[in-house]
Amino acid sequence: MDWDLTSLLVTQLGRLKQSAFYNQKMEQAGVDLSSIRSLEEFEKIPFTTATELLQELKKRPSESSLFSNDVTRINFSPSGQDLYPVYHTESDIETMHRVCAPTLEAAGVKKGDICAVTFGYHLFVAGLFYQGQLEYYGAKVIPLGPGESERAVQLINDYQVSVLMSNPTFAMKLAQKGIPSVRILFVGGEPFTSVEGYPEKVRQAFGRDIIIIDSYSMALCMPIARSCRYGRGLHIIDDFVYAEVIDPVTGKGVPYGEKGELVLTHLKKEAAPLLRYRTGDLTSIEKKKCECGRELTLPKSIFGRTDEMLKVKGVKFWPSQINGIIRAFPELGSKYRVVVNTDRGVDFLRLMVEGNDPSGNIVDRLSKRLKSETLLAFNEIQVISKLEDGPVVIDERKGRGF
Repeated sequence: MDWDLTSLLVTQLGRLKQSAFYNQKMEQAGVDLSSIRSLEEFEKIPFTTATELLQELKKRPSESSLFSNDVTRINFSPSGQDLYPVYHTESDIETMHRVCAPTLEAAGVKKGDICAVTFGYHLFVAGLFYQGQLEYYGAKVIPLGPGESERAVQLINDYQVSVLMSNPTFAMKLAQKGIPSVRILFVGGEPFTSVEGYPEKVRQAFGRDIIIIDSYSMALCMPIARSCRYGRGLHIIDDFVYAEVIDPVTGKGVPYGEKGELVLTHLKKEAAPLLRYRTGDLTSIEKKKCECGRELTLPKSIFGRTDEMLKVKGVKFWPSQINGIIRAFPELGSKYRVVVNTDRGVDFLRLMVEGNDPSGNIVDRLSKRLKSETLLAFNEIQVISKLEDGPVVIDERKGRGF
């Protein structure tokens, strides 16, 4: 790309100097944002955690240093039983639409396409996010919203909708009723690229080789990454966000291709911008030129959470990776339990997963996939018809369960 990352970061740090929230953080850390002039110096900036950011966001607007008078839209996102606000200025909204436009072109969307958005519009950001970027790009939008599959199918067919925005499960439900005009599907709201075989399953439901575009975003940062029609993974929108991958224990950056925690910094956000924000999401970044022109890519999107890391047999292990792995096996359900203990001083790793094994070879195939994805050999794997509710992970070495 032709922009200067360091220049964009320096400009954004100048904006953050106006933020009481970040100024207080920097004073406590002894960091002067105005002195940062290189990526090496940038890494001296302390991380922002979800806890401290949400604590400030959940304050009333009159009390929160992250709220300002130039905010024009307030969406919300769930946090446990509560909601936290997501602030946007008019410029923020325009910037989101502008940086998404090249990704729509890379996906194969045409300016005359009629698009249907089935994501929610009530309080949350996803529906408006897609509608706004499509309209900015020049496409036409039907804001369907979620549910009402019969009506959705009728409208999609009546208006020959060619681009559909939906979660994969709902998209397959619509496809099974027949929506032959759809040629591009944007998916979100569920693990997709990280689940082996899921894209093929969706294409089978459509009965043809449609283009499927996966995205990764969070309410606090939209967009982050999106795939293109060439299917090389999810490309980071690197004119909008600076992405780092760090070792979640040491906080040091890891090389391209190595797993770690994703850290995000907004390059152009005005309201409630992120600065070295630890997402808690486990991923890896590859640097490889794609035909669409993008380079930095999340090859498997997000495949786990870093805040549950265990060290087993000397290997860093994130149990939530298992969820994406077992979803690739239609014979298995979503329930699983991991138990770690020691046998004569050596770690012993056991997995129980709900499902059926009529062929008798799932355990072997699952064992190979687990070894490939986690770099760990599981000592025992059981497929059982009914798994009782309980902690997903039990670390008997420390009496820990979660």
